[in-house]
Amino acid sequence: MYPLAWAVVEGKNNESWEWFFIQLHMALGQINDDELTIISDEHRAILSAVQKVLPRAEHRHCARHIYANWHKNHKGDELKMAFWKVVRAYNQADYEDAVQEMEKISPTATAALKMYDKSKFCRAFIQTKTKCEVIVNNMDETFNGYIINARTKHLIFMMEDIRSALMQRIVSKRQQMELSHQMICPRIQAKLEKEKEEAANCAAMPSSMMVFQVNHRMDSVMVDLTSHTCTYRKWELTGVPCCHVVACIFFLHQAPEDYVHDYYKKDTYMKIYNGSIPPVARERHWPRIEAPLDPPIRN
Repeated sequence: MYPLAWAVVEGKNNESWEWFFIQLHMALGQINDDELTIISDEHRAILSAVQKVLPRAEHRHCARHIYANWHKNHKGDELKMAFWKVVRAYNQADYEDAVQEMEKISPTATAALKMYDKSKFCRAFIQTKTKCEVIVNNMDETFNGYIINARTKHLIFMMEDIRSALMQRIVSKRQQMELSHQMICPRIQAKLEKEKEEAANCAAMPSSMMVFQVNHRMDSVMVDLTSHTCTYRKWELTGVPCCHVVACIFFLHQAPEDYVHDYYKKDTYMKIYNGSIPPVARERHWPRIEAPLDPPIRN
């Protein structure tokens, strides 16, 4: 989680959210809308602002919030497990199987779930361009927990505490990564290691030099190492080779790390954390100005 922008506004209304996304878009620079993925709850002001300011961005809706609304009328642990199996399926075949399992439990609950736009919160239908499989916005809760003490303070002191905390965090993250001797980020490496272990259950059969059929347990998928595609779809979505892909890479006696997307390479991480938040001296050291204070003006 890298902090890009934060703000204090009057309230969660259309005007405030529209202003925030305009500022965010400006901060991102020359990035095109269609290169962005935004995830939020289904607050109408957010939906309206994103559509107005970033109309081509992929806007995912938090699956946890959708579950909370759906769960009000469809309760039970069995349905809860079925819901998460549906939304976490990486491809349409697994999605359809999960939906059929839910229908056996409750046709009514399944019909209610189908009322939601599946392209907004189901992994099998979200876009793959940003290499991000996230379908819940737990990151905002992580950030809120990080600044929970600062939020109890007066506005100016709150903003200063957040600024100083994030200033130090960026340096700390950069120093931690400098200690790593791996070519990809440690957490991504850990995920890849799990895929390597599961690859032992895969049988890769070459169709050509870079195209394979992979038998895995009771399923078979196709892998194309040149186009970076796999029927299972996890590789395209996450940017990290799945077990099917790893099996093919091992068949060629190559390193799976070489097939991880550049987004998750150490070099990319270091470039991101190369910047810094400037320090600020206490107000007693600021230039003294006698002129009256102008009222705030919103851009």
